[in-house]
Order: sequence, then C-alpha cells, then structure tokens
Amino acid sequence: MRTPTTRFDPASARLYSPADAEPGWLEVFNRFWFAPADPTPLGLIRICTGIIVLYMHLVYSTGLQPYFGKNAWMDLKTADQFRHEAPIINAPFDWTEVNEQANKPLDDPKAQDARKQYAKTWDIDPVTTYHQGSYLWSLWFHITDPTWMTIVAVAMLVVMVMFTLGFCTRVTSVLTWMAAMCFIQRNWTVLYGVDSILNVLLIYLMISPCAAALSVDRWLSRWWTARRTGQKLSPAPPPAPTTWANFIIRLMQIHFCLIYLASGTSKLQGTAWWNGTALWACLANYEFAPLHLAVYSKLVVWLSQVHWLWELVLSSSAVFTLLLELGFPFLVWNRRLRPYMMCGAVMLHTGIAVIMGLGTFSLMMLCLLLAFVPGEAIRRAMRLSVDWLRGKDLHADPFMAPATEMALQRR
Repeated sequence: MRTPTTRFDPASARLYSPADAEPGWLEVFNRFWFAPADPTPLGLIRICTGIIVLYMHLVYSTGLQPYFGKNAWMDLKTADQFRHEAPIINAPFDWTEVNEQANKPLDDPKAQDARKQYAKTWDIDPVTTYHQGSYLWSLWFHITDPTWMTIVAVAMLVVMVMFTLGFCTRVTSVLTWMAAMCFIQRNWTVLYGVDSILNVLLIYLMISPCAAALSVDRWLSRWWTARRTGQKLSPAPPPAPTTWANFIIRLMQIHFCLIYLASGTSKLQGTAWWNGTALWACLANYEFAPLHLAVYSKLVVWLSQVHWLWELVLSSSAVFTLLLELGFPFLVWNRRLRPYMMCGAVMLHTGIAVIMGLGTFSLMMLCLLLAFVPGEAIRRAMRLSVDWLRGKDLHADPFMAPATEMALQRR
C-alpha cells in the first residue's frame, strides 16, 4: 500500500497534499445550502420588489370601486357565491367509477329543491362534488363602504412604503404580503402572471433577513448603538453573512430555474415553437403588442413583406427562447456561463416587456433574477455609482485599480 506524500506545487507556491482533493457530495450539498452568504442581494430585491408592489397597488387603488367594490366588475354577491358554492370535483380512480350517491333520491323536499337549484346554477349534481367553495380571504369581502375602503387602501400603501424602505421590516413584510393577498383573492378575474411572481417574492422576503442590508432598520440599529456608546456614527460596514440568507437566496435561485424549466418544456408541446411562428402571435396581437404605434405597425408590416428576414427573425427568436429557458436551469450554475445566461434572461424579459406589454411581469422576474448577483458586486456597483454622482475619480478607486492596470497593459 502506497502512503500519501506531499509535494510542492510551484504554480500555487504552497504544499499540496491528497487531503486537498475535491470535496465530497455531502460537503458540496452543505456548502450550497448552509454556507453563510451576504444578505445584500435580499436587501436589493426587497427595494425593487417593494417599488413594483407599491406601483401595482397604487394603480389598483385608483380604481378601487370598479375592481374591488361592492358593485365591481365581479360584484360582491358573485364573488361570495364563487367562494362558498363553486364545485370542486374529485378525480375518479378509473373510467367506470360512478358516484352511487348521485342516483339515490333524497327524502327531504327542501334538500331536493336545494339539489335541483345547485344543479341548475352550476350544471353539476352537488352530490358528485368533493368540496364546495374555496378558501379565499380578503378584507374587501367585508369592507364595502367606499370611505373605509379608501382609508384601508391608503394604510396598505403606507405599509408598502415602509416595507420598501426596510422600516419595521419583520412586521411590514407580513402586512405587505397580507395586503397583496387581499387584492389578489378579491377579484381573481384581473390577475395574471405578475401576481403569482409577486406572491412568491413576498413570501421569500417575508421569511428572509432582507432588512440586514440596505434598510432603515439597519441604519437605526447602528445609530442607537453609536448613541449608547457615545461614538460617532461611522460608515456602514458590509453586513455579516448568515446561513439563513444563503438558504433563502438558494430557494429563489432554484424557483427561478423551475419557472424557466416549466416554461421551456411546456413550449415544446406547442407546434408554433417547432415551426418558428410563435413570436408572430405576439408581434401581431392587438391585445399585447403596441400596434397602435405607427412606427411599430409599419415595422411589422415591412417585416412580413421581407420573407427571408421574417423567417430569420421568427426562427432565431424561437430557438433563442427555447435554448435559454431549457438551458438556464443547468448552465447558470457554471460561474463562467452565469453572466451570459443572466444577460440572456434580461434580453428575454426586455423583449417580453416591449412586444407583449408585460412590463411589470418582466420587472418582477428580473427582481427574482437578482438572487444570482453576488452581494459584493452589488455593494461595489452602488459605491461606484455614488462616487460617479459625486464626481470622484473612479481610476483612483482601489477596487478599480486592477481593471485600470489591465486596460493600460492592453493599450
């Protein structure tokens, strides 16, 4: 049996031994999920998400009565009927399963009338349902007076501002999520993908240490500490890395990958993505595309007249979308490929915002994409932006010295 020996590695100028071999899968798993991480990305995600949440609900509040009032598009009576009586059918275990209760007559005349009325309303026998109604909750089911609705809506907006600034974040994050759910569950006919991503982000931020960076809470904590000790408030040091911050960031990253994987695999089931015409359904769709703009309309007409260019644009966009959504969940974990995959995601959602008009959805997805940005890079970019606004020479920055030196060498 050969005994391991140490040898000198001139490339790294250190002693190398077999103990420095690749870590095992258990160590890699533990490092992936539970290694302490910088909570700065969570603070930036909180700010960006809070701004979008505030904008969305400010728009909702301007149409509070048409959207969520007693006589809204889906009025309170109809909404209550859906949440109390909507049938939920249990899936059968085989093709021949028959509910024997449906064939039994009811002895009570009132029960027979109620059964007939339910079948007339919902076009289904109530005996065959697994459950009736949905577990929905919203303040707008109970607060219907216009004055009080306005007061509550303003209070919700104030809470969202506090959450965005990171003030009393432990409380305001929960209240912000509850306020968003009040809007989501009252009128589900106006919902689309942005509300789902909004709900996901608010849940992650609610249980995360997002106030540990870029928040009023952190500034107040440092201010109180300086006041108690009688010292002057010094510039804020980088936030301490925590295990919980890393765990939440990993959940966000994996959730983003699952969204892309589900979107990409579902596209493979449609013929439009195989023959390359899927983008045309967006480019020439009056419901999404800005065809009311003369410039855009003329561009689409011209593109459709140049056949080879039309084929090139549609086919390349379909290939790009499929390769990105199917490859992102696997390639983004490679550090060298990560910047390219993230740039591809930014390009995809920019196109979705411009062509389909889904601006808030794209911004919300980009907020989730920020989970892949290291905290050190965020703090460095913010500091350089502040220095640039102050007119400071960026070449004198110690962090910029290596990049400046490499640029001079290239010249």
